[in-house]
Parts: sequence; structure tokens; C-alpha cells
Amino acid sequence: MSSVAIHKLSSQVAFTTRATSEEGPSKNARLLTRAGYVSQCAAGIYNLLPLGLRVIGRIESIVREEMQSLGAAELLVSGLQPRDIWETTGRWDSVDVLYRVNSRHGAEYCLSATAEEVVVAALSPTIRSYRDLPRAVFQISTKYRDEHRARSGLLRGREFRMKDLYSFHLYQAQLDEYYEQVCSAYARVFERCGVGERTLRTFASGGVFSRFSDEFQLLHESGEDTVFVTEDGKTAINQEIAEDQEALCTVFGGQLPKLYEQRAIELGNTFKLGTRFTDAFGLRVHGRSGASEPVLMCSYGIGTTRLLGAIAEVHGDDRGLVWGKEVAPYDIHLIQLQDRGNDGVVREQVEDLCKTEGISLLVDDREHVRAGEKFADADLLGVPLRVVVGGKCAAAGALELKRRSEDKTFEVHLGRLAQAVREA
Repeated sequence: MSSVAIHKLSSQVAFTTRATSEEGPSKNARLLTRAGYVSQCAAGIYNLLPLGLRVIGRIESIVREEMQSLGAAELLVSGLQPRDIWETTGRWDSVDVLYRVNSRHGAEYCLSATAEEVVVAALSPTIRSYRDLPRAVFQISTKYRDEHRARSGLLRGREFRMKDLYSFHLYQAQLDEYYEQVCSAYARVFERCGVGERTLRTFASGGVFSRFSDEFQLLHESGEDTVFVTEDGKTAINQEIAEDQEALCTVFGGQLPKLYEQRAIELGNTFKLGTRFTDAFGLRVHGRSGASEPVLMCSYGIGTTRLLGAIAEVHGDDRGLVWGKEVAPYDIHLIQLQDRGNDGVVREQVEDLCKTEGISLLVDDREHVRAGEKFADADLLGVPLRVVVGGKCAAAGALELKRRSEDKTFEVHLGRLAQAVREA
């Protein structure tokens, strides 16, 4: 049986709608809800419906590929974490977004907001010698943060998907080299997801983690963050450190260039943690000389559901979503106009061809739905290429193709469909 995805709208769990239940929703929440990709469970909490799950799966596949290219091993640590692990680093009471859970047996836990403590505790027994370093692990999992005010749809939620990577090093030079490799991998992730062109590595405060950090900020008017960007558009700093002289000297040296204020969406961040977490857990290694040596650490995050929301926010238009080829739920949105005649036969031929060529397909086979409504839904769903069976092209034995990002249509015969899809 072919593993190529061919799904029919007539059997979909979720359906498109022309209205949302939210009061004044953000653009990403409005479009994703209307198109049936997500549904809201509560403020800051969204369900991923089948179409949304397909997109997040493709985003996370890109992230996974890039993290594995760095030599990082994937794991999955517990999302329910005991109080004593967080007290080891003194963060049980200092992190104000923790969801705390009391067990009926008297134990106290929190839901994972991040995983530095658990990862260090889990890996400590396996890192004993300098020969065990460097080491890097990552996970893609659900995180929970008790945000004071959840807003902007998927851009700031209380429950969300996140990729977190942790690296361990013996020397600062080793750490710095790997850190730059991760930053380059982040740039590739955002480029492949279709938002790389306006995503800048931004010098920022390290918050509760470190003195400074790097953020990856997507310049867009809907963003919650304010950043200052140089005239050439290549360097940015977060507003938080705009008056920090040490930070400004670190970034620009002695001469401060003209900066332009812009709004931005934070997609990811990276931190050089030093020995803060490893020292707390007593993680040291036998060095080459036999002496005990400290272990340096970094952490790196990308919010994958936030990235999903950002893509919808940036690339959506007044008709609906516009997915790029690497993150789209399907390659083709196939519309059959007529329930009768030869259209059904041609549709089946298109399906067979897509199975053979490895092209994923969403089929609008709904009966008693007008052509105009099918076209509107195709725009709303945002699949990159629309293929129509029937209509004015049928007499010529052709199919009608249209890119979601363009208004014009063009014709192609069935035998050249696969080639036309790749060219499109």
C-alpha cells in the first residue's frame, strides 16, 4: 500500500468556517481557526486538528533534520518534574510561570516550562570524562507556562510545542564554535519554513538564564517585541538592552550606528549558560591531567507552534493561508467540479499518478457543494497548488492549475501533471 498521503475533504474531522468564536482574534488564530487547522480550548491553549497536525509535523521534521545535522541526539524527558530538581538550581520559586501540581500523596511537581534541570540530572551519570565531551541532546515536546496574559493566538500560549537543545562542553572555544553552528542551523530552519528573509539574529538580554543571549526575531508589525535594526538590516538589538552600554559596546564597538525601531516576533533563542546548572548538580569531569574540571553548558529553543502561528501571520492574506512548499499539509489541493460524467474517472487517474510520483493530495470530493465555495475553501486552506478537474478545461482533456500565491491559472494535460507540479 502506498504511504503517500491522499485525503478527502468529505472525510475530514474539521471543516472551514467563515467566523471564529474568539473576540478580536489575532490574524494567525483567526485564519487557522477558520481553515480548521486549530481550535481554541481555552485562553492560550489550542487543539491541533488534523490539518494543523500535518503542518506542525512538517515544521518539526525540518527542525529535527537540522538538529541532527549538528550531531545532536534526540531524547524525550519527563514533562512532569519533581520540586527537588528545580530547588537544586533555586528556580522553584524564582520562575513565575511554572504550573505547580500537588500530588494526593503529598509530593510537589511542576509541568515542564523548560528542561535544563531534568536534562542535566539525566545526563550527569553518563558524562564522567573529558572524552565524553562535547555532547548535545534535544527534544521536541509540549511545554507549559502560566503566562499572565496569553495573547496573539499561537504566538504566546500557555501550552505550546517547543524544540529545546542542550549542549555540554569542556572548553569555552569548543562551546563558542558549537554555538555558532547552532545559530547557522536556526537560520536554515527559518529559511526552509519561509520566514528566513526577515528573521534576524538579535542581541538580547539573557533574562533568568544568562547575562546576554541571542534571539531570532521575525520583523513584523504584529510582533510583541520591539527591536532596533541597523540601516543595512543585518544587525539588531532587543529594546531591553538598548540603553545597556556594555551590550551596545559588545555589539557595535565604540561607534553606535543609526538604528530603526521595528516590531518583531521572537521565534527562537540561544543562551550560553556557563556552569550555572552543571555546578548546581555537581557535574564535573576528569580532565586530561586527571584533575576535576567544570562542564560548560548552552541551551537553545525554537517554539514550533509559535513558528506555525508566525508563518500564518506573515504569509496569510485576505483570502486565507498561504503555505510554503516545505511546510504545507499537502502538495496539491484537487477539486472535482462535477459529480457526474468523466470527472470522477479523471480524478482517480490524478490520484493514481500522485501515488506513483510521491505527491501528497487533498481531494475536495464533496457533493452538492458549489464550485465557488470549493475555490474559496482552497484559498482559505492555503495548499500551494490547486488542480481542477472539470470545467472549461475538460473538453480539451486538460486540468486547470493555479498557484495559491498567484491569481493566474494555466492548463496542463494529465501526462505532464507531475512535471508541472515540480516546476510550480
